Amino acid sequence: MNFLKLWRQGLLGQWLNRGLPANRRILLRVGWPLWLLPVIFLNQLLAPHMVWMVLGITLTGLYGLAYLWARRQSPYITLNRRRVGTILVAGDVLAEEMGLHNAGSLPLLWAEFIDHSTVPGYAVGRVVAAGASSSFQWRAQAECRQRGVFQLGPHELNWQDPLGLFAMTLQDDYRDAVLIYPRVVRLPPVRLPHGDAQGADRRRRPLPGAVPAVTVSDYRAGDSLRYVHWSSTARRGRMMVKDLEIEPSGDIWLVLDLNRAAQRGEGATGTLEQAVVVAASLAAKWLTGREQRAVGLLAYTGVEDGGQPVQVAPGMGRGQLWQILAALAPVQEGDLSLTRLLDTSVREVGRRGTVVVITPDLGGDGDARADWLGALARLNSAGAGSSVVLVTPDDPVATQTVAQTMASYTEMLALLDAPVTHICAVADLPTMLTYRRRRTVVRSTPTGGVISQEVDEEVG
Repeated sequence: MNFLKLWRQGLLGQWLNRGLPANRRILLRVGWPLWLLPVIFLNQLLAPHMVWMVLGITLTGLYGLAYLWARRQSPYITLNRRRVGTILVAGDVLAEEMGLHNAGSLPLLWAEFIDHSTVPGYAVGRVVAAGASSSFQWRAQAECRQRGVFQLGPHELNWQDPLGLFAMTLQDDYRDAVLIYPRVVRLPPVRLPHGDAQGADRRRRPLPGAVPAVTVSDYRAGDSLRYVHWSSTARRGRMMVKDLEIEPSGDIWLVLDLNRAAQRGEGATGTLEQAVVVAASLAAKWLTGREQRAVGLLAYTGVEDGGQPVQVAPGMGRGQLWQILAALAPVQEGDLSLTRLLDTSVREVGRRGTVVVITPDLGGDGDARADWLGALARLNSAGAGSSVVLVTPDDPVATQTVAQTMASYTEMLALLDAPVTHICAVADLPTMLTYRRRRTVVRSTPTGGVISQEVDEEVG
C-alpha cells in the first residue's frame, strides 16, 4: 500500500502534472483497474481473443478520456474571495464574498471548497458547481464569537472527472489577517483619586511643577530634571525637586490583571473577557468623552517565560483608542502576578500618572491581596494616584462575596486615596463605540427574483 502511494505521488504524479502550475495537482484516485492491463496483455499473447482486445482498449480509453478531461479542465478553474468590511468587533458579523470561475469549455459538475481559516465558528466549506464558461458566487458569514487575531485562508478546491478516476486539487495560499476588537460598552461611573476627579471632588495637593515653589522634596524615579532645585541639591548633597500646589494633569495607565489564578468563569461571562471589555470601555470613555485624558495600557499575557508584556504608551484621540483595542484583542490569561506587574510599572507611571487597576481578585487569598496592595502603596508613595476596578462574574457565588470584598478593599484603599468600583455582568451593558459602514443586502421579490441593495448601518 505504501508502495502504491509513493508511486502515485512520485513518478506517476510527476508525469500526470507535467507542465501544470505548482498549486494545481492531478492525482490518480482509482488505480487498481490498471493492474488488469498486464493480465489482459498476457492473455492476449497466450490465448488471442476479441474479448481481451475490447477489454484492454475500453479500459485504456476510459482512463485516457478521464485524464484528458482532468488535464483540459484543471488550468481554467480559478477561485477568489473578498472580505466585506474592515472593522470587526466581538459580536459583529464577519462576511466574505466567494467566487468560482470556470473559463474552460467543460462543465465543472461539482467541487468541494475546503477552508482552513482559524476564526472560531466560521465554517465556509461547501460543494459548488459551474457550467462551461460560467461563474458561481456565494456569500459566507458568521458571528464573531471571540475577540483576537485570526486568519482567513488558505483554502483549496477538490473535484473529479465524471468517471471519478482522477482527482484534481487547486490550492490557494490566500491569507488575510482578521483583527476582532473587544466590545466597548457604557460602564457605570468609575471613580478616580480626588486629585484626578472633576468638579467639586477635586482638591489640591503638592506635585512637581514648572514654577518656583516654597517646598522641595527628594528626587524620585520618573521626575523630570527640569524640576531639580539645584541650590537645595548642593546644600543637602542629594537630588531635590521643586513642589508646586497644582492639580495633576497626568496620564491614566490601565493596568489589566491577567493572572490566571485570579480568573473565574469561562467564555463571555468569565472575568477574563469582562476585564478586557472593561479596559477597552474605560479607554474609550477617557479618550473620546467630554473630558479627554491621555490613556495608556499595561498588562502581561501568556506564561512568564513564554509570554510578553503588553504596553501602550499614553496618548490621546481616537487613534490611540484603536491602538489600545488592537493590543487588547489577542491577550490571554498568564502567570505573572498583579504584584509583579505593579512593581515593574513604577518607572512607566512616574509621579504624575494615575493607575487604574482592573482585577477580578475577590480576596480569596489574603496574602496575595496584601502583596499587590503593598505594590499599589509603593506606587502611591512614588507620587502616583490609584483607583481599583473590581470585575466579578455574574453568578450567585461571586455575589455572596462581593459585599464583604468591597468593604475590605474600601477600608484598606481609603488610606491610599484609591476608590474602588465594582462592575458585574458586562455583557448586559449597552454598546458605546459605534461606527458607520456600508454593506450589500440581498432581498427576494414577490415574483421570485433577487435584488441587491447597498445600505448604511451603524454598528458597534
